Amino acid sequence: MELDDMKLAWQTLDRRLEQHNAINLQVFKDGRFDKTRSALRPLFLGQFLQLLFGVAVAATSAMFWIAHRDVAHLLITGLIMHAYGVMTIAFAARSLLLIGQIDYAAPVLTIQKQMGELRNWYVYSGLAVGLPWWFLWALCLTMFFESAFGADLFVNAPSVIYANVVVGVLGLLATYWFGQWLRSPKRPQLAKRAEDSLTGSSLRRAQSILDEVSRFEQM
Repeated sequence: MELDDMKLAWQTLDRRLEQHNAINLQVFKDGRFDKTRSALRPLFLGQFLQLLFGVAVAATSAMFWIAHRDVAHLLITGLIMHAYGVMTIAFAARSLLLIGQIDYAAPVLTIQKQMGELRNWYVYSGLAVGLPWWFLWALCLTMFFESAFGADLFVNAPSVIYANVVVGVLGLLATYWFGQWLRSPKRPQLAKRAEDSLTGSSLRRAQSILDEVSRFEQM
């Protein structure tokens, strides 16, 4: 065989090998991306349920403050809960949008960036939606007793409201202190567990799958 023929044969073999590797990589990535989508389904469902919860809170509180707009403290109670419901809807809607915007046809690095944006937003929105409940439970009780029994807690049981303010302030301070305590370099494992709990299992699993694809590409 001539030298030129051998070079041509090797080039042909190299191209076929590259094509074979590219096909195998794409098959691997497609399979892992399917698993990534599956991993995010519980998160999607959770955010959809949060959106429905926000709609229920916003609608119920709107009816409440409209019906009691002649009583200042009940009007304010309803407006606060209404605003919270709208905020909950907005946070959940953006989470759903970020999940839907993940482009699985993009490079893995781009998908990882999109996943990172989703993770950061999910953690931030989770804190924003969860922490106000140090105070909101008393407002919910106020709306319930007023709507169900015509009993105004601000008038009939003001100690409940005052106790809620005290407990809420103490709870927020304790939450802040605990967060700072966890972030100490002396407790890296506890900090990692706390971060994982805020991130959620769905996002952790999806990120782990993407990391696996990234490592496979670099092999």
